[in-house]
Amino acid sequence: MKILIVTGIFEPESGGPATYAPKIAEKLIGAGHQVSVITYSVKSQYDFDSQYKFKLKRIKRGNKLFNRVRMFTAVFTESDGADVVYMLDWFAAGLPGAIASRMRGVPYVVRVGGDYLWEQKYLESDAVPVSLLDFYKHGLYSKMSYRPFFWLIRWVLTEASKVIFNSDKQRELYEEYYGLSNAATVYNPVPRMETQDVSRGKATHEFVYCGRFIVMKNLTALIRAFAQARIPNDYKLSLIGDGPRKAELARLVETLGLQERVKIQQSMRLPDLFQRIKDCRAFILPSWTDISPNQVYEAMAIGLPAVVTQENYLSIRNQLPEMIDPNSIDDISAKLEMLADDAKYRVFAEAFRAISFKNTWDDVAREHLKIFNEVIQEKS
Repeated sequence: MKILIVTGIFEPESGGPATYAPKIAEKLIGAGHQVSVITYSVKSQYDFDSQYKFKLKRIKRGNKLFNRVRMFTAVFTESDGADVVYMLDWFAAGLPGAIASRMRGVPYVVRVGGDYLWEQKYLESDAVPVSLLDFYKHGLYSKMSYRPFFWLIRWVLTEASKVIFNSDKQRELYEEYYGLSNAATVYNPVPRMETQDVSRGKATHEFVYCGRFIVMKNLTALIRAFAQARIPNDYKLSLIGDGPRKAELARLVETLGLQERVKIQQSMRLPDLFQRIKDCRAFILPSWTDISPNQVYEAMAIGLPAVVTQENYLSIRNQLPEMIDPNSIDDISAKLEMLADDAKYRVFAEAFRAISFKNTWDDVAREHLKIFNEVIQEKS
């Protein structure tokens, strides 16, 4: 089988698709299939690109319209002879990818791991933050300024041979509001082989966040809560990643006088990140909504306790010992104080490490191949 993967972000950038794309590509190649990847990128090439077993084409970001034209051209060219195009993006890369696939007559499958309309258009416009569910339930998605994007996204999804979600709750949400009848759920994996060389030591006094610096992640509330928390001064907060809100976060750190206790660091590749964060006190994720964040499963794999927003659609949600109210700085602050209390921390850490969920990358690859085969058979 010849598979073309299209993604909006890729290593070393932060974000779910950036780490998902190379892992699923490697697993599909390991199963004997031919795989190519096309991605937008900060650079046209990195030194480590030669290490990948699959063909990788990076489209260096520039003018947004030109980006999409080049993505269309790349997908149209690379999809020649492909059996299926698999898209981890459904607008910036997904729209030109869908048009190119349709013109080629190649079936495409879309994986939905977030929500472009809510995350990029609504929240990044500095509108009053709301959860993903409230964005749809209260009809905000239907406002005139969002309608063209909604229609385009609905076209990409309804024209797909299959739409893959990583949570049942978001799949059901999209079936209701986008009218999908071609959806399936493939849960995110808990990494195993990738973390077998990671050995966690004694927990430090460092809280950590890893990922994109965007409004959805609610990082301004985390910084303000850290400033408010009644915890010893040797406790630190590290924000590892990149994104459009980086400068804003840096200004807030300076305004609050936290330069010595809050550090912002550049994103890094996953193996380096695991080694960097393995001994941290806890991973903190205060997002307005985070559907099924890979970082939580990665934290589980390396034994790093994680406190996650209560607005999550994780399959392990009912097993999480503590969750964050993203609307409350006081609540986030209280959770940080709990984690700084050694006795309470031990209880929490033990409860988090007791979470049971088995889903490997091999399982995920098998589910993808089953879907791809069904799509190809339907076409023939």
